[in-house]
Amino acid sequence: MPTSNNIDSEKFSNYLKNIPIPEESPKITPELKIKIEKVVGEEIPNLSSLFENLEFFWLSPSDDRLGVTTFAGDYNEIIRKKRLNLPLGGIKIGLHPILIDDEKLYNHTLVHEILHASGMFEHSSRHDQLTNEIAPSPSFSESPVLKYLQAIVISTTNVLSWECNHCNFIWTRNTLIRPKRCPKCALLL
Repeated sequence: MPTSNNIDSEKFSNYLKNIPIPEESPKITPELKIKIEKVVGEEIPNLSSLFENLEFFWLSPSDDRLGVTTFAGDYNEIIRKKRLNLPLGGIKIGLHPILIDDEKLYNHTLVHEILHASGMFEHSSRHDQLTNEIAPSPSFSESPVLKYLQAIVISTTNVLSWECNHCNFIWTRNTLIRPKRCPKCALLL
């Protein structure tokens, strides 16, 4: 019997590959830039030069990442510059074009990548705290992208419905995790 977690990555990529790439490159809004400067200004040296060295681009629609940060120099050079509080050089931030339809998730992902670009390479609790303070992640109900991605994940698995082990009721799957009880049994309780 197939499990509910076997996601077909090829099918998943096929759903995303038809998303159009916007003509204009991603941008950071002045409001978001001010908020970043206000929250992390003293924690991150050379913040103004960081913004000058950032270049934004759209990832390929078939990419399975929402965002990625790449540096012009090699790893050792970047670490040396960070240790000496020097500008890290040319930095590119790529965002997935699906984010264009979800402002909150776009801002959250952009801030996440900007913090990486500032030298916070690790996914630490401080990185998460700053990201959520500057641009909180949207709740599932607020995010059309998260709902769309959930629908894709569900449709790319082999399990499209759930069956109750107690009453044998079958219903269409709309959650990633199997519910503890079926809707029919829940009504009887």
